[in-house]
Amino acid sequence: MTQVEGVHGLDEVLAGLQWRFAGRDEFTLTAGQWEFMAEPSALVVLDGLVRVEGLSATEDLASGDFLFVPGNGRFAINALASGRVLRVRLDPVGSGSAMAALPQRLLLTDFVEQTPLATAMMRHLVEQCPDPFGVQGDRVATLITSMAIESWHTRGCAPQRWLLKVNEPGVAQAVAAMHADPGQEWTVEALARVALASRSGFAARFQAATGSTPGRYLTKLRVERAQRFLVENDLPIGTVARRLGYRSETAFGRAFRRHTGHTPSQWRRLARCSSASAVPG
Repeated sequence: MTQVEGVHGLDEVLAGLQWRFAGRDEFTLTAGQWEFMAEPSALVVLDGLVRVEGLSATEDLASGDFLFVPGNGRFAINALASGRVLRVRLDPVGSGSAMAALPQRLLLTDFVEQTPLATAMMRHLVEQCPDPFGVQGDRVATLITSMAIESWHTRGCAPQRWLLKVNEPGVAQAVAAMHADPGQEWTVEALARVALASRSGFAARFQAATGSTPGRYLTKLRVERAQRFLVENDLPIGTVARRLGYRSETAFGRAFRRHTGHTPSQWRRLARCSSASAVPG
């Protein structure tokens, strides 16, 4: 799904991301030492200088720098000088537009100085926490990565318009309006008015820009928003349906099942069981 530029677009990405803590490493490296990795990871260099290879570009990280690799691509770090690196291994919860919006790698220089709270949480998770597996570790891992993404964006490290993959201004306005209020009764005519376009011209431009019809785009947006509502609170299914613009719980259930393969109640139960299974018993 296309993302929307600006504060609301960033909030949408951050709200849609959730990570499980999958492991931790503390590397005390000697010059010339290699470490190979192949899963989503967050790393902070506490001392020394390391070279990261295998991603889109070779990068050198000095003391205080941070690297977030959200995907499963294989990469390696090579110690150019002796030092110490902390690593949190991550497992994404679900997939969707938020995950698709992330870059292959996110690099922040001077992270320790610029984002001390996230650094302190990461050090606690790796160096001190006796048992980071479970809900607490998952939430801290998610918070660290969210703070890093927000810092990357606000510091101007992100590529220009990285959240906006719609280059047509009128369509972008319509997309932004849907994200701001997905429960609104958005007809093609109403969206065309937002885009300052004719109905027929808008529909064609929307599909060309997003690869989807306005109706399908809105349905997917509503289902993704519903998934968050269902996990984050105990709202009745009918309340979620009405909040997202569905006139009946049945219509909402059909749309939800078509996109997820589960009814809303099944999805809520499975998602919560999955989170609970991460808690050591």
